[in-house]
Amino acid sequence: MRDDYLTGDVHLAIYGPGRFPAHEQFAPNGYLFTVPGNYPEDTPSFTNVTDQEMAVYRTKDDPDEWEVRDANGNRRAVSIAGTRRQAIASAFAVIARQRRRAAARVIDNRRLAGLEPCPPYVVEVTNSVTLVIAPPALAILDHITPAEGDEPARYRVRDTEGGEPYEIRQTPGVMLSTTTIGVLHERCDHDPDGARFESESQALVYAKHSLAACWPCTDLPGDRVDGH
Repeated sequence: MRDDYLTGDVHLAIYGPGRFPAHEQFAPNGYLFTVPGNYPEDTPSFTNVTDQEMAVYRTKDDPDEWEVRDANGNRRAVSIAGTRRQAIASAFAVIARQRRRAAARVIDNRRLAGLEPCPPYVVEVTNSVTLVIAPPALAILDHITPAEGDEPARYRVRDTEGGEPYEIRQTPGVMLSTTTIGVLHERCDHDPDGARFESESQALVYAKHSLAACWPCTDLPGDRVDGH
């Protein structure tokens, strides 16, 4: 668990009047911050949710109190405290408890359905590279400068064998091609973000259509060492 969350040390963005409807409980002025979807870190990644935007502000009834409320969704109050830092830290603690309970329910429901606690197969994307194909050149794309006026787009690239960056202009015959590779995890100790499946056949079909190459995790059970 990250200590900065527990001390309320998060990135804050100021908001002002008009951000929330006047009839709602939010104060007209306050701060926005984000609770990452992968928080807390001790829950399985397949139970992660989307990032959650929160608002913290002085309460309307007592300017000495700070309240944290969900800025979207159900917009419920999550915590209240005497300082902004304490209110934020308390909100993270409350959300952590809620998400741990939700993750435990998901795992229990899977067991009741006769499934493993977590989907046993995960296809993780480990690297993605975009190549600029400009015969006879083949280079790795770092940055695109969009076209302006009569000037074509320019691709900032580097050779596949290294060397100094240089530019390739977009002209007829110049193409972009993205190559993505990954790893197939099967009941290993890793907990990566990725597409999850109940069977190996489902995972392999997904990997075949989504990746240029996929290798098994080195922690796979048995002696499987061949790539897929």
